[in-house]
Amino acid sequence: MKTKTVVFVGQHGSGKSSLFDIMSDINTPSSGTTFEYRTSEIDLNGEIVHIVDLPGIYSLNPNDPAEKLTVDFLLNNKIDLIINVVNSTMLARSLELTVELIELGVPMVIAMNMQDEAEQLGLKINVDELKRQLNIPVQFTSARYGKGIRKLADKCYFSLTNKEYRPVILPYTHHLEVQILDIQNEIDNYLQERDSNTTNSKAITGSSRFFAIKSIENPEILNDDLIKVTNKKSKIIAEDLHTHHRMDAFETISYERHHLAMKIAEDISQVVKRRERPISEKLDSFLLHPVGGYFFLLLFFGSYFFTIFLVGNYLTSLVDAPINHLSELFAPLSQTHPFWWHTINGAYMGFAGVMGIVLPYFLPLVFLTSLFEDTGYITRIAFLLDAIMHKIGLHGKSVAPFVLGFGCSVPALYATRMIENKRDRMITAVLLPFIPCTARIAVIFALTAAFAGPIWAIIVFIFVLIVISISSKILSKILTKPTGLIMDIPTLKLPSISISLKRTWYKIKDFIREAIIFLIGGSIVLGWIEYFNVGHYINKIFAPILTYILGLPEQLGSTLVFGFLRKELIIVMANQAMGVKSLSQLPMSLEQIMIFIIFVTLYFPCLATLVVLWKEFGRKTAITASIFSIIVATFSAFLFKVGFMLF
Repeated sequence: MKTKTVVFVGQHGSGKSSLFDIMSDINTPSSGTTFEYRTSEIDLNGEIVHIVDLPGIYSLNPNDPAEKLTVDFLLNNKIDLIINVVNSTMLARSLELTVELIELGVPMVIAMNMQDEAEQLGLKINVDELKRQLNIPVQFTSARYGKGIRKLADKCYFSLTNKEYRPVILPYTHHLEVQILDIQNEIDNYLQERDSNTTNSKAITGSSRFFAIKSIENPEILNDDLIKVTNKKSKIIAEDLHTHHRMDAFETISYERHHLAMKIAEDISQVVKRRERPISEKLDSFLLHPVGGYFFLLLFFGSYFFTIFLVGNYLTSLVDAPINHLSELFAPLSQTHPFWWHTINGAYMGFAGVMGIVLPYFLPLVFLTSLFEDTGYITRIAFLLDAIMHKIGLHGKSVAPFVLGFGCSVPALYATRMIENKRDRMITAVLLPFIPCTARIAVIFALTAAFAGPIWAIIVFIFVLIVISISSKILSKILTKPTGLIMDIPTLKLPSISISLKRTWYKIKDFIREAIIFLIGGSIVLGWIEYFNVGHYINKIFAPILTYILGLPEQLGSTLVFGFLRKELIIVMANQAMGVKSLSQLPMSLEQIMIFIIFVTLYFPCLATLVVLWKEFGRKTAITASIFSIIVATFSAFLFKVGFMLF
């Protein structure tokens, strides 16, 4: 039997991805905000079901690449069930998407999420009335506390195995319904004729009613055949609607859909008097305050980075001694079997780098970032910093990818899909490789902890932000001017510690599985390079920049090659290249360490980032961004060198 497909569809901030994470038991990675669809398989009452988490979408009329991905997936794949995740705190707006999904004609279950927050706002929702009006199963859920998940799964299983539930047709006004029915008949006739004449015709996902409405409202999402069938009549209908309603066809249908959603919301909800103002509103009055908001922002990021630094230092101290003792086991090989000693020592250095240097900082960073993403605070940061971002030629929406960039540049690049303006998206993508990701933050913290202290780590972050600001200003002068920004601020939510712990475990497991191959393998290769004395030639290639311009040891050149594969390799390879066991033993001055940190933080993006840049923006942009990063990294590190010389 063919595996059935269930898709999660909901508006931004509905808790859709958190619900997916709970039901899939975190079998796939989550960045908190979805910009690619994610898949998993679950056991639903003994039946294996394929589930898909699609990017958040406000309407099936896409406005950005992420929304287009959702619409394309819905229309071009066989879907057995839609789980429409509704934000209970924004009922009327969320139901507009529900109305549109009903028009699609695919079986559906509604997850009325964030019920607890709605009750705090004084909103009572009658799900039985909603079920009666739409003839669709409805279940209250709370992704934060895991409430209603079992019942939601049962309703999904029932809908997949029974044909009883089918959404009703929600009629528009009589004049519009006559027009829809007219063009719907045209589509039905075409489909019948096509199916009778061809045996291998590709199935179309969606009802003829849905395509009839879209042919009037937004024909761009239809395939070429349907456009040919409906084009002439849809233009006549669009002109008639404009004459009748004094609005474009798109506005007319959007207005009527909004009216339907408002009517349903009024019928099923009741606002009760609240005893006191919800704590989320009280927090927002401070977090978005023109003075207090910025104060908290500085306090937040300061606490964020210092916590990572302190926890990372503590974890490093726990594993240092046991790891150092391991080297004593194979030390005699250095005299008797030098080749095997270089091989085993290389593997040991890679393992030590994972367990003793990278992982201690990576672990608290991933956990705190996961907690942070679920709260809704990222959007508030974008709102606060919008005015500042304007000064460097961007909008506040670029803040969200930048913040995600502190976790990993890859999902951050996908997050640029939320930026509608192509110019802003391009600049943000070029600047994102400058944001210190978890790997580079691990490099920064590990090196500053060994040589300088947390203050120098803060100085690096401030300097990098200045470099990004200047680079953004330069790029914004070259490219065209930005457009205005419309921002939606979701409700503040308490993050789920259990979900964050599961995400952290998945990402750490994924990191160990993937990175340890590069780290240990790379260390072994570097050991062989040392044994065969090949590193000398690699170092000569980088010498003009590293040695002659920046004044760094020539041996560090080979580490940059491995840093291109994964940035955290730089720490391990630096130890290996310089022939020391710990970072504190590196024969480098504080000045050289800081110059090296600045260069490796800003230079060439890693392989994964380069691949995504190429895929999302094309070869020209990827190559240009890479060359730009090397120029900026060299110039910035040289400025740091000059600063040390002057002060």
